[in-house]
Amino acid sequence: MGALTIAVTGAAGYLGRAVVAEAMARGHQVRAVVRRAVDMPGAQTVVADLAAGGDLVPVFAGCDAVIHCAARLTGTDAQMQRDTVGGTAALATALARRTRLVLVSSLAVCAAPAPGGMVSELTPVDPQPALRDGYMRTKLAQEAVARGLHLPVWTVRPGIIWGPGRTDNAHLGVRLGPVMLRVGGAGELPLAHRDNMARALVMAAETPPPDRMTVLHLVDDDRPTRAAWLDAMGQFSLPLHWRLPDLLAGLCAPLGAHAPGLLRRPTLRARLMPATYSNARAKAALGWVPHVSLPDGLRGLR
Repeated sequence: MGALTIAVTGAAGYLGRAVVAEAMARGHQVRAVVRRAVDMPGAQTVVADLAAGGDLVPVFAGCDAVIHCAARLTGTDAQMQRDTVGGTAALATALARRTRLVLVSSLAVCAAPAPGGMVSELTPVDPQPALRDGYMRTKLAQEAVARGLHLPVWTVRPGIIWGPGRTDNAHLGVRLGPVMLRVGGAGELPLAHRDNMARALVMAAETPPPDRMTVLHLVDDDRPTRAAWLDAMGQFSLPLHWRLPDLLAGLCAPLGAHAPGLLRRPTLRARLMPATYSNARAKAALGWVPHVSLPDGLRGLR
């Protein structure tokens, strides 16, 4: 395979910068699409707000593939709808039919399996998005946009993206000052090291998907328990069986979407119920192997 021209949206973000570096390391020409001017040595930088309503065709003209990392992680529903969903819809209208799209979604869209069950590409999306957070809802809407495209699309769902500067996550439990109430028992944390994810995303940009839209789940091979992760972080924690907050969430069910986030049962179960995770399809489809192990990643935090 020769060098490609790959556009990366959200190129100045935590994952986007790693994707740009990985694509250049693999010999590709990179067009870094950012909302504000930023220095990205070796890449062609293009400033564009995807959701602003301008003409995006010149931004992506001549690209063989687009890795779409741009999205809002926080904010109001309206802000996330504008930037994540609106930006994706605007991007889609600007792409030529032959352009390969790699959409960065999230495992957050999946429903919780039975306790101890596996989350894989066969796991359905959560049927109660109104009881989940705004980030999940906009990622679900983003995937719906991708399903309507007449383009070759990889819909890639990373787990908890971690690495230097990012070690905390919402799957650990409830923090009370210096103490973490560790919820979930022996289930795995769906960790996804930033550099492992960057390599997989670039490999997807290099590879034609077998179907018009193909879903891949990306998690590391090393997926520790919550206790093991918190020990590695030097965080004091106390165990709390997930069924106790789940019982409380059941009592709050009549409040519906007005209940606090973790006291909405679908949210609590998706984040804290023990589960296992699979990356087998991504390995088979891309020939990808996570190259950053848990010990190596932890050393990189120091």
